[in-house]
Amino acid sequence: MIIGTAGHIDHGKTSLIEALTGYFGDETKEEKERGITIDLSYCNMQRGSKNISFIDVPGHERLVKNMVSGAFSFDAALIIIAANDGIMPQTIEHIKVLNIVGLKQIVVALNKSDLADSNMLNKKREEIEEFFKEYPNFEYKIIPTSIYDEKSINTLKDVLFSLPAKEPTKEPFFRYYIDRVFSPKGVGTITTGTVLNGEVKVGDRLNIAELNKTTTIKAIQIHSKEHSVAHANQRVALNLDINHKQLQKGYLLCSKGYFRGFNSVDILVENLSSTPPKHGSEVMFISGAKRLNGKIYYYPQSPFAHIKFEQKIFTKFEDSYIVLNSGRVVLGGRILAPIFDPIRKRDKVEILKYLEEKDFVKAFELLSKNHKRGFGLVSSYQRFGINHQEALKIAQRCRDIFIDEKELVLYPKETLEELYTIIKSIYENNPNALLSPNSINNRIKWASSAIVSEVLNRLIKEDYLQFNKGLFYKADVELSSVELELEDKIYSIIKDGNYSPLAPHNIYSQLDIDTKEGNSILNKLAKRKKVVKIAHNIYIDEQVIVKIVNLMKNIIKKHSFIDIKKLREHTDLSRKYCIAYLEYLDKLDDIIKDGDKRKLKY
Repeated sequence: MIIGTAGHIDHGKTSLIEALTGYFGDETKEEKERGITIDLSYCNMQRGSKNISFIDVPGHERLVKNMVSGAFSFDAALIIIAANDGIMPQTIEHIKVLNIVGLKQIVVALNKSDLADSNMLNKKREEIEEFFKEYPNFEYKIIPTSIYDEKSINTLKDVLFSLPAKEPTKEPFFRYYIDRVFSPKGVGTITTGTVLNGEVKVGDRLNIAELNKTTTIKAIQIHSKEHSVAHANQRVALNLDINHKQLQKGYLLCSKGYFRGFNSVDILVENLSSTPPKHGSEVMFISGAKRLNGKIYYYPQSPFAHIKFEQKIFTKFEDSYIVLNSGRVVLGGRILAPIFDPIRKRDKVEILKYLEEKDFVKAFELLSKNHKRGFGLVSSYQRFGINHQEALKIAQRCRDIFIDEKELVLYPKETLEELYTIIKSIYENNPNALLSPNSINNRIKWASSAIVSEVLNRLIKEDYLQFNKGLFYKADVELSSVELELEDKIYSIIKDGNYSPLAPHNIYSQLDIDTKEGNSILNKLAKRKKVVKIAHNIYIDEQVIVKIVNLMKNIIKKHSFIDIKKLREHTDLSRKYCIAYLEYLDKLDDIIKDGDKRKLKY
């Protein structure tokens, strides 16, 4: 388990952890001199097969951002409240943060109990119980403690070891925020952090999201012991094959392909302060160990807001967040839209409402309506916290949506009708069109093969099209006669192109014919020697080849050689065609190649 320890400054938090574990967390020179925890401190204690990792977070008001960064990885919290002081402002702030990040298990150490008599202890206990009535989600216990009372320390240990561990997450991806990075001499780069999702093994390659590059895990250490694998909810040190200077606190290490970064997020807002930031205010946004400055913009008449960042942030649906303003905790809540959608505000607010309620059916319908060229489910883990199979099951319950299950794309019904009109108009304008789903897909980039096939099959059912040899063509057309007519048209286009005819794919597009069919016709023309293939995607009329060869030989006779420059001086050909013709010359018996020049043998 990972237990966060939090509390007001001078309530004895760090000393209590030392009494529990024998480890004194405030180890930096500055921390020792100032007597306070500045950054996160880490230690652990074991009993049999059970292990508890402590993250000791700062209690000082000016260091609240460090406390917040640690809170996202807690399984439970140990709140230290001095018996002679009671609940203080930082205590309240810490508890607000723990509530926002969804923590359930709280143990309250009513510390320094040796400084309070029984009446004061009872009074402070009653005050704490009254306070926690505002937070019904917490399950809490209150334990009087003193570092001078070994029995109270042992009681606290028993309570902590009895806490139920969180169930490990079952996501197929690994996710881990770096909270420290350093490079011990002779070891290489070491990062520490908490595994939020999935597992990782020695030798695995991970994506460094902010750098968009991968790194290999050379070694894994958990509580100072070498391990071959690390799982969710564990504090882990990773030895990586990358220079430590490239990494920063807050960088995300994750499985490749699951997370995209965006310069904004849409959030569900809960006010944690009497003075929330104003519309357009600059704030500090914290999620996991990631801290970014941004500007907040509220959606009118709703509990939602949009935060823009100068850098990309990599988050997931329902990740918790905290917003600081002037160093104080002011807002918190959940991320509802980790992926940016250019959608008008009215629809965006409605989508966010459905996402808040986890009404994915309505969210899918509205998102599809706003993505007329296809709404992809490939990012369903990041966008909705569900896998592809779950996303497809939800999509099947949606109204007026076409589902491409292979490509994981949803299209609204009106897009299907629009595509129907587009495809039908192709055949109306060119009755000899011979097309396949792929050829239409290449022309209409946003339409997947599945939605194209859906429209083509509908046109067959309506007796408008027929299908044969992999091609769709008009029902009143004879395929063999069309193919003969197309042979003439293709040959005519190549002949009219003279020395620089259109490339085959441009010819096929012009004639509305499938690539495979077009290639078949071109091969027939080549076999009959009506055209000659002189290079990839360059077919020339056989009579034109004779002309260009004679032209090139005359240039050689005049200048004793020919090269690209000479050929371009006598023609208006592009470099691509010049190279093709000169390489064609190389095949002739009376031509020799001398570097970039071609000459006559005799």
